This record gives sequence, C-alpha cells and structure tokens, in this order.
Amino acid sequence: MKYYQLVKWVMAFFLAVSPVFIYSQQNVEIKGIVYEEKSQIPIEFANISIKNAAAGTTTDAAGRFKIIIAKEKQTVIIVSHINYHKKEIVVNDSLFSGNVTIYLSPKEFQLSDVVISAGLYEQPIDKLTKPADLISHREIVDNMNSNITDVLNKTPGFTQVWEYHSPIILRGLNSNRLIIMKDGNRRIGTFPGGYFGQDMNIYDSRKIEIIKGPGSVIYGSGAISGIINLVSAEPFGDNKNSVQLSSGYGSNNNEFLELVKVCHKREKFGISLNGKYRKTGEMIYGNGEIAENSNVEDRDISLNTGYKFSDKHKIIINANYHYGDWGKPRGFNGPTKRFTKVRNEEENFHTDFAYSYTPKGIVESVNLNLYYDNGWRDYYQYKYSTVSGNLSTLDLVHYKNSYGGGRFYTILNVSEKNKLTTGIDGYLFRLDNPSEIFDYYNDTHGSIAGSKNAGQQNIGAFINDEWQIGEKWQFVSGIRFDAATVVEGEKDTMNGRNEKREAFSGNAGFVYSPNKTTHISFNAGRAFRMPTTEELFTRIISCKGIKVGNPALQPEYSWNFDIGIRGKILKQKLKYDLALFYNILDDFINEAPAEEPDVDFTLKNTDAKLMGGEFSAAYQFNNVFKSSNSLYLGTGAAYVYGVDLAEGENAPLFGIPPFKMNTEIDYRGLINKTWVTGYSIKFDAEYASAQNRVAEIPEGTDGGPWGYVPSDPNTVFNFALGLNSNALPGYPKLRFMVKNIFNTDYQPFGSYIPAMGRNFKILLSFHF
Repeated sequence: MKYYQLVKWVMAFFLAVSPVFIYSQQNVEIKGIVYEEKSQIPIEFANISIKNAAAGTTTDAAGRFKIIIAKEKQTVIIVSHINYHKKEIVVNDSLFSGNVTIYLSPKEFQLSDVVISAGLYEQPIDKLTKPADLISHREIVDNMNSNITDVLNKTPGFTQVWEYHSPIILRGLNSNRLIIMKDGNRRIGTFPGGYFGQDMNIYDSRKIEIIKGPGSVIYGSGAISGIINLVSAEPFGDNKNSVQLSSGYGSNNNEFLELVKVCHKREKFGISLNGKYRKTGEMIYGNGEIAENSNVEDRDISLNTGYKFSDKHKIIINANYHYGDWGKPRGFNGPTKRFTKVRNEEENFHTDFAYSYTPKGIVESVNLNLYYDNGWRDYYQYKYSTVSGNLSTLDLVHYKNSYGGGRFYTILNVSEKNKLTTGIDGYLFRLDNPSEIFDYYNDTHGSIAGSKNAGQQNIGAFINDEWQIGEKWQFVSGIRFDAATVVEGEKDTMNGRNEKREAFSGNAGFVYSPNKTTHISFNAGRAFRMPTTEELFTRIISCKGIKVGNPALQPEYSWNFDIGIRGKILKQKLKYDLALFYNILDDFINEAPAEEPDVDFTLKNTDAKLMGGEFSAAYQFNNVFKSSNSLYLGTGAAYVYGVDLAEGENAPLFGIPPFKMNTEIDYRGLINKTWVTGYSIKFDAEYASAQNRVAEIPEGTDGGPWGYVPSDPNTVFNFALGLNSNALPGYPKLRFMVKNIFNTDYQPFGSYIPAMGRNFKILLSFHF
C-alpha cells in the first residue's frame, strides 16, 4: 500500500515539475538595457514586447528589463517609448548568454535636429545662422495632409489661402520668391505666381527641411524668403523587406486616400516603390454651402533606388509620376467672377540622379546631381451667362513645359575647424502655351499661337566658407555669381527676343553659443530673383485676367538681416526659438496697370520692405498621471509688416498676412495591452488676427484672386486621437481627427471664399 502511495506521489511530483522543466528547455530569459542613443542615459518605462504576441514588460529606472522568449528560434523584440522612435531587434542564440544593449533615438520634438539643406552637408540646426524648421514623415502621415501647402500651414511664418492649390506664402512673399526642391533639385511651375507644389507627393518624403531667409548663395535665383526641401530616405542600409499600407477617409468632401510603400533594402542596394491615390468630392464651407467645382483627383507613383559600390561611392536615382485633375471653387477669384469656372488637368514626370564620392580626407566629398522634368497642364476657364446660366465661352490654355539642370560641388575640410563648399549649378526651362477660344453663342473657335520654346536658362558659381573659432563661435560667409538668359521663344513663326541678366549675391553670419544649450545667431544676406519669361514677354490668360510682360524688368534684389536666439532651458525640457528679420527689396517686381487695350495688367520694378519675426516653444512634462505617460505643450507665432515704397512711406505691400498663432496640447501614454500598446490625444488651435491693411487694387484692373480683401479674426480648433498596437500583425495604427471642430464659418486671409467646414478624418495604417 505504501509502495503504491509512494508511486502516486512520485508521479504527481513529476507531472507538476515536468511543464516547468519542458518550459525551461524551450524558453529562455533575455536581459537587457535600453539607452538614449547620444546621451547614453538609461531610458525608464520603455515598452518591451514580442512581435505578434501579447507578452511584454517595461524597463526600470536603470533602463533594465527581462523578458521570456522561445529558445532556438529567431524572435523579434519591439522596443518603444512615448518620446523615442520605435526599434525592432532580432534576438538569436548568440545573445542568450549575455545582456542585450538597445539604443533609441528621440522623436522630433526632442531631437537634436540635423539638416542638409543649409550648406549641402549635415549641420545641426543650433549651428545655423538662419532660422530653420523640420517636419517629420510621421507628422505628414498622422495629419493626413492633402499636399505641401497643408503641411506647411502650421509652421510659423507660412500662410495658406485656399485648400489644395494655394500660393505658398513665407514671410509675406509668395511662391515666386522661395525655392521648393525635392532632394535638393529645384522644381519649377507654370503658374504666374510660381511653383505651388500641388504635383508633389509629400508622402514619399522622409522629412521636409525649411531654411528661412536668403539662400541665393547656394541655390541661386528665387531664394529670397527661404527654401523648402523634401528629402527622401536612402534606399539602402538595413537588410529588410517591408510593406506599408494606409487608407484614409474625410467626411467633409468625401475624400479617399490610399497609400502604399513596398521596400527592399540591403546593405549596398535598395529599391522602394511608393503609390498614392487621392480623390475628393466638392467640399462644404462652414456655413453649409457647397463649394462648387472644388473636387480633386491625384495619382502619384515614385521609385527610389540606389547602389553603394563601397563606403566611398554611391548613386541614388529617383523617378516620380503625377496626374492631377482639379478645380478651383466658384467665386475664388472674386464675387464678380463667380460666373467663371476654372479647372486644371495636368501630368508630370520628374527624375533625378545623385552621385557622391566621400574619401573623408581633405576632400570630404565630391557630388554630382542631375534632374529632368517634363509635363503638361491644360487650363480651362469656362464662362457662363449671368442671365441664363448657360455656358457662353471657354478659354483653354495648353501649357507644356520641360526643364533640367544639375549641380556639381565639392566639400573641403581645409582644417579641422574650417569647411569650404564650392560648386557650379544651372538649369534650362522651356514653356509652350498655345490657347484656344471657344464661343458657344456664336459657334466659333479660334486659336492663339502663344509662345513656343519660351523660358530661361541660368548658370551660377558659388563658394561658401564655414569655420569654428573655439567652442563658442561659428562663422559663415559666401558669394555667388549668376548669368541668366530669358528667351521669348518663337512667336508667329518669328524668333523672339532674348534678354540677358547678371546678378551677384552674398551671405555672412555667425552663431555665438555662450553655453551648450543657448545659441545666438546673426545673418546678413543679399539674395536675388531673375524675371521669368512670363514676366518679361508673355501675354497669358490667367485667373486674374489677361497679363502682358514687360521686357524692361530688372532682377529684384533683397538685403535681408536675421537675428535669432534658440535653445533649451529648465533642464532642457523647454525648447524655444525666436527669429526676427528685416528685408529690403530693391526693384521688387509688382503688378501695374497696362496701357494696351484688352489687357488687364502688366508688371513693373518698384521698392519694398518687410519686417517681422517668428517664435516657437515646446515643453514636455514626464510622468503625467502614469510613470510612462507624457504631456507635450507647443506654441508658435508669426508676424510680418510690409511696405510698398512706390506708393508711400507706409503703403501696404500686397499679400502681407495677419498675425498668426498656433497652440497644441498632446498627451501620450502606454497601455501595453494585447490590442493596444499606446495612444495619443491632441488638441490644437489656430488663431489669425484681422488684416485690414491690404494693398489697393491696381488701377484699371479687377485685382486678383486673393490678397486684396480684408480678413476678420478667426480661431479654429482641431482634435486628434491615435491608437497603435505592437502585438497585432502589421502593427496597426489608427488615427481619428476632427478638423474645425465647431464648424467655424470664416474666410482665410486674402480669400474671397470661406474655408472648409468641419471635417472628420480617419486613417488606418499597417507596417509589415
């Protein structure tokens, strides 16, 4: 009896301990420490989870963690934190006997920001003599922006007039006086107001860099108020394949957004394919009125590839295709022109090539960039009878443009503290714009040959010097010379006129850093803009009316002075940036009455000046309600005052926006549940004061589609909720937004039409 009892006890003990024994054979405990990448400080409350599993833990005050994983099997561990970029690591047998060390990089509001656009090489923003801003890819996607105008709107210094297609206004100057680039390559538009960026796919960019102030030394004509550079990710690096999918919907205009990115990366080779499809119906204003003719359709495909021959040699190739069909809301160009309807259909192909050789000696790098762009745009201006409402005439302009260019430059390390950049660049732009006139009342059709092979070509050479004196002083200086030819092209089978222009530009500035977290900057720069062929020669039909060029126009120059202070205080939790500027514009190209009959306006050189500034600040509270949660507060403001000196000592300059201010509250937390890992809740408000100081409408004209009408003060409130999971397949991320929560009925600065009313948006993303 005792024998059987003993056997039962032995069997019971064996059954009890065998799962533990088997478990210990099949699983292993991994230990590790999580650090901040640059400071090497341990990160507390980092979330540690296993891919496609519910198991997880968090790091302690010393950044340490323990987690059980399956033995003899590759396991993907996901490390995430509210304030840091998520990281995945593959655990294998080689790590079982020791600790895992993981480094995380901080997110953008705490990131040690680095830009390449200021001097063609990586520089921390703190060491720039001019103000700069960065917009991350996460910001672009999370806000479900429609285009670059939407993205820039909340950055201090920028102003948006309309939805979708709007002049990009920086420091009171529109798109003609700033340069928009993709990977450092200039983009040129076919609109009289400059390049508006509606044909760029913002979702295939890794980040957007903004440098405010004169940039002509590096980038040439047009960089008066600043430059905007959309930067792509390098195609090679990590050994991984990935697929990213996003699908979004907007209620106001029945918007559908579909995004896809397929990526194959290896150490020396990589390729990624991006696609975007966006279609909307007609939007609804805050007063409930439907914005007739405001529907939009975009199709974009982009290819990014490259090969790294060695650590010293690499090439990168990009190709982009865009098709767009979009309209402007009826009445956008003034209440007296509501009988007109404007639509545009466009197609564009862009490609660029970059080669770099980096010996990392005295010659740090030798670089060659080439780009080419080809596209067309059909501009339809329908006119309806004010009595019967029937279609009476159609003005149809066929724009066809092609341009290409490149830059060759070398970066030299003259000494450990002295860096010299020298190079040459140039571009050639050509435009055809024949027109057709349809008269439906009289059943007639006519055509205007317009210009053929009109355009401009520019070549420039520059040298830029940067040197550091001690630990506190950094100086920058540069000079550039440009020679341009503006070509009228063929007109009525005759060769047109050519006009040559030359320009010098320069820049000098310094940064003084009394300590590691405070940086005082000053910059004085002379920038310029060559007149375009449309401004010198072309007679065109636009939404402002019929415009004729002025061949006597001279290049416009800017003397721009910037002073700024930026840094971090309160244990580096409060980040601030204050920038003030004063801009003197000589030979400013402005609209003027035309003497020719049947012409609405022309252009002339005048003088102007602008002054103002931008301010931004951000503060982060840690351990809010829970030890792993944080609260982020941010604010930004901008003001500019412009004077048209040709009209008097205090005459308002055209297009000067009112005082603007943005505030933001963003709460982020970790849940670490099976279905949800983290969440974010954000409220933000946008305020614009009244602007009654507007330019007078030029004599003999109807003005234009924006800028000549006063605006009332307005405040718009927005909300966003974000949820993400590290445990579910594809790491789903859900974003719910409400734009214009209270359905505020208002007209943005300079606009004749109201802004979009309340808009519910939802975006679901997966990353496989």
